[in-house]
Amino acid sequence: MPTRREFLLLAGGAGLALALPGCGASPPLKKDIFTDFGDPARPYLGMATSLRQEHDYEAHVEGTIPPELRGTLYRNGPGLFDRDGLRRRTVLDGDGMVQSFTFHDRGVRYRNRFVRTGRYAAEEAAGKYLYPSWCTQAPGGVFANIFRPSSVTSQASVTVYRINDRFYAFDEIGLPYELDPVTLATIGETSFGLPRQLTTYAAHSKVDAQTGEWLHFGLSFGKDPFIHITIFTRSGSLHSHRAFPMPRYNYMHDWFVSDRWLVFNVQPVEIHFWGFLFGFRSLYDSLRWAPGKGGLLMVVERDGNAAPILIEAPPLFMWHSVNARTEKGEIIADFIGYENPDHFIGPDPVATALMAGRKGDHNYPGILRRFVIDPAKRSLITETVAGENFEFPRINGQHLCHPYRFCYTAQGYPGEFFTTIIARVDMTTGKVASHDFGKGQFCSEPVFVPLPGRSYRPDDAEEPGWLLTEVYDSATLRSHLAVLRAERVGDGPLARVLLTHHAPFSYHGWWSAA
Repeated sequence: MPTRREFLLLAGGAGLALALPGCGASPPLKKDIFTDFGDPARPYLGMATSLRQEHDYEAHVEGTIPPELRGTLYRNGPGLFDRDGLRRRTVLDGDGMVQSFTFHDRGVRYRNRFVRTGRYAAEEAAGKYLYPSWCTQAPGGVFANIFRPSSVTSQASVTVYRINDRFYAFDEIGLPYELDPVTLATIGETSFGLPRQLTTYAAHSKVDAQTGEWLHFGLSFGKDPFIHITIFTRSGSLHSHRAFPMPRYNYMHDWFVSDRWLVFNVQPVEIHFWGFLFGFRSLYDSLRWAPGKGGLLMVVERDGNAAPILIEAPPLFMWHSVNARTEKGEIIADFIGYENPDHFIGPDPVATALMAGRKGDHNYPGILRRFVIDPAKRSLITETVAGENFEFPRINGQHLCHPYRFCYTAQGYPGEFFTTIIARVDMTTGKVASHDFGKGQFCSEPVFVPLPGRSYRPDDAEEPGWLLTEVYDSATLRSHLAVLRAERVGDGPLARVLLTHHAPFSYHGWWSAA
């Protein structure tokens, strides 16, 4: 039951919303303010241009695909930003589109399909937006958005995982969707056999390289927000589920998992929830960067029921962790951190400006950082590993949650939001090797593909394998998949898988060996 104060706020907010039905702060944008694919001065707009068609064809290959490289690369991201003359408000917001590149003996087959979420099916049938998303309100102003948090449902547009030969697409909120791993057809929403009300899943989970456990976290918001931790065994059965009160009402996208510990970076991104609940603005526009309140680490035993350990931390914004490991009682947690997320939250963040055809702000780069955490002493040391404009880090999956050496990441020019460089960073020495695709060649997260049958040591100074990254060429308005040698990334692509069309900005990928 709401408290008296909450009841008065709800009543007052409802009355104000009814009095001001047209004053929503986060309505869809008009499509005509955006130029598809941009122009020479704005080549990056192709990354925010919808791909409406679904394809299935054998792609043309330039160069030579290594004969050992056999399997499927999956990628996920928002593929549709517009409906009925209206447009989503941020490049982070759109209907999920899964792509697959299947490497076989005769070449590479490409497919892309939209995830048929409940909202996608309804809006596709209607030909217009019907529901609010996490960044964009439903058309109709405050009255059409008041008390509709439950209508902000999954777009299945962030990550993909193929586990035990079953294939899933995840979003920030809601339940994941299962897809056919070959055709990419949507099978349906899934809770992995658990009651829907028991847990929730965020986009970023971790698969322990040694135990095979699949670890999830999720956030449930309400009067009392909770962090949910759900762990499945290698075979897919439930290992455990726990829920802890969140120490702050804040936004988180990713987390750290080591062999013994779970670490949450409770970054100072506050959620001003009432304005969202009353329909005045979207959830995204309700986020506020509050560095003066500092950061907070919430450290939880991976197994056990001990209360979380809270440790004060510097105010660093994190989209993505790199990896975490335990050494001599300490947790070494590596991530890409920002002193200020002005590209995401601020007066003119690039994430929103792009959707109107403008460049926007991105003045603070993503820097490879390290937390050295001593749970026993409740102490923290923060270090810098490499200071560049990095994002979308990946590692060799055989080392996830355990010691490792190399991080593979996308990199941008100073002030640029979209990346044009693929880098390999030695996390021991800080040395960086990279390949620059060039201006106007926008690359995605590099996915590491191990050599078949090879067991890697964490201290391997070579770590041979391949990196796969999707690249949008703003000169041709088409995309391709680049294949690079991980240990010699500076040599450039061994091969390029050429598409007949462009692919919009996508987030994350998954490699499934044949």
